[in-house]
Amino acid sequence: MKMKTIFRTILILTALISMHLPISAQQRVVKIDGLVKGDSLIYDQIYNAIAADAPNRVTNKNVVYELRRGQVYLAMSTINSTDYDLYLRAEAGPGPLPIIFHVLNSAGASATLLTARMNLKLENIEFDGRHSNGTIGNRVLQMYGKNYRAVVKGCRLINDRGGAFAIMVDGVKMYFIDCIIGNQGHHISVGGNGRALDIRTTNTVDSVIFQNCTIYNLSDRVFRNMSPVINYVKFDHNTIYNVQGYHGCIQLGKTKKAVITNNIFANPLCYGDRLTARWRGEQLQPDKGFCVITHDSLSVKLTTATVEMRNNNIYHEQKFVDFFNETPANDSIADPRPINNAMIKFIGAGLPQAYMKEELTFKSTSSGQMMYNFITYWATHPKASVYPNNFSEIYPYEWDVSYSTSSVSYKAADQGYPLGDLNAWPPLKALWLTGASAPKGVINESIGMELGKYYPNPFINQTTINYYVTKEQNVEICIFSSYGAKIRTLISSEYPVGEFSVNWDGRDNSGAVVPRGFYFVQISGPAGRSVKKIIKN
Repeated sequence: MKMKTIFRTILILTALISMHLPISAQQRVVKIDGLVKGDSLIYDQIYNAIAADAPNRVTNKNVVYELRRGQVYLAMSTINSTDYDLYLRAEAGPGPLPIIFHVLNSAGASATLLTARMNLKLENIEFDGRHSNGTIGNRVLQMYGKNYRAVVKGCRLINDRGGAFAIMVDGVKMYFIDCIIGNQGHHISVGGNGRALDIRTTNTVDSVIFQNCTIYNLSDRVFRNMSPVINYVKFDHNTIYNVQGYHGCIQLGKTKKAVITNNIFANPLCYGDRLTARWRGEQLQPDKGFCVITHDSLSVKLTTATVEMRNNNIYHEQKFVDFFNETPANDSIADPRPINNAMIKFIGAGLPQAYMKEELTFKSTSSGQMMYNFITYWATHPKASVYPNNFSEIYPYEWDVSYSTSSVSYKAADQGYPLGDLNAWPPLKALWLTGASAPKGVINESIGMELGKYYPNPFINQTTINYYVTKEQNVEICIFSSYGAKIRTLISSEYPVGEFSVNWDGRDNSGAVVPRGFYFVQISGPAGRSVKKIIKN
């Protein structure tokens, strides 16, 4: 097994690990019903169900609380998991994610939704912090489990004033896998909130992992790290779109080791590099210029660091670039640099591979024009405190960050995969999870399989045919003559997702050597087929 495959497998298994629950206790599943259309309003279904289960946790804490797909949950009280690992997930199967709306209590106040004090795992749930009166919650998901693990997988985290998730104690291991995080911050008012991850502790964080996430419309940073030392940060295959950037975009702070690979940063710091002190308060790196990714190099807590950075597409749409470059040349707005001086020093000889610039058009997202209108308003009304329109409500609910397969970015990631969130390319994501390299061409998504390279081609006695399977199914590979007759069946069997190969010795089904000429290789399955030419000398 390749080293990259081993590393990826370990990472995914670690992210999905079952929270150190007792092996001897059989896992209990407690199903919690929400609301469906036509039901009377009932609040705190999840809080009440977890509270009612307390006597059962005395003898068996190995429990998962399961929400119904397509149902709504109204939450106003704080779930405080002081003595048990909290595992909250959607039921298996198809259908919309269960959605948890954070609502105001009878006094009109807003309480935190979760304060996890041991391990936390949230899986395939949507959290929406916007209240019915238009206000939004503030850091409603919080990790208080010192030295514990928080795993957020397949979730949508939408609408929080402070940050989608907050780490409040030391030693936390934080994983975001396959998440969509958006509309964070108070977009109609100038202020510093609005992050995907808000790190509030002051000493140490064990690790922070973002992988295959789409993060959009943040009013501040993807994550804030001012005081703590983080042992390890991995930011891989994420798509970032429209980050206003009151204080930057990604603030590594004092991170010992950072791996930043295969990401797309589109409009990552829309305010540009402002020179006014108003925006500088949380810029702690020695060079005070705003950059997309910053690292603090001069600190008594951290004197050395390792940064591995490659295959990132960092760009602003042209209208932002034009705005940054408007005359007069010495105004308070300039095109922000991708990385600061400390990052350049740590990356060293790998700098040419660290990032590129290619403007992309995503299939379905909010328009960058809305963000542009917002930014230019503040530039021309510097004393204004409120934007006249709440543009965040205009953004569509569904996002698709796939882009043209003819772009450089489509093959620019490790092993030939697309840059950015691979959930935009489900067949390729399935193949990536196996550790296989990406096909050289574009996968036929409709049939879930594709022929790869032949070697050698042309061939004399034998050739190896590579092929990819992106959906578990029955696969048949056959050889056809130039006039369309099937002469050899090489394989016909059920295959899992993965990269495979089969040899052809230049013989037909009877064992006879076929004459020189060109032939066709066909891969086929229940949903269709794909054909390529091969030459025998």
